[in-house]
Amino acid sequence: MPSMQSMKERRKEPRANSNLPLDIYDPKGRMVVGEGRFTNLSTIGGLMVSRKPLKTRTAIRLHLVPAGKPALELIGKVVWAKKKTAEFEYGIRFNGSTPLPH
Repeated sequence: MPSMQSMKERRKEPRANSNLPLDIYDPKGRMVVGEGRFTNLSTIGGLMVSRKPLKTRTAIRLHLVPAGKPALELIGKVVWAKKKTAEFEYGIRFNGSTPLPH
């Protein structure tokens, strides 16, 4: 098992703690398939928690509204998944972000 020191060194961007709720959409962005929240974020990815089971390498669209900011659509991919007691943790890598029209 890698030490915390080596895990931190693998990250390319610093992470910020978060509790940002989000909606999980299908890859085409048409239908809500679940809800979740980010527990930490960086400019290239984040740790997402959700009750919705997702497979690794799945393309996803996430819609979120940061406090006082316009809604964002984040397009990304599930890079790892871990089952917890009542929910799942996911490592998400972003492809890009786009402001949503109001």
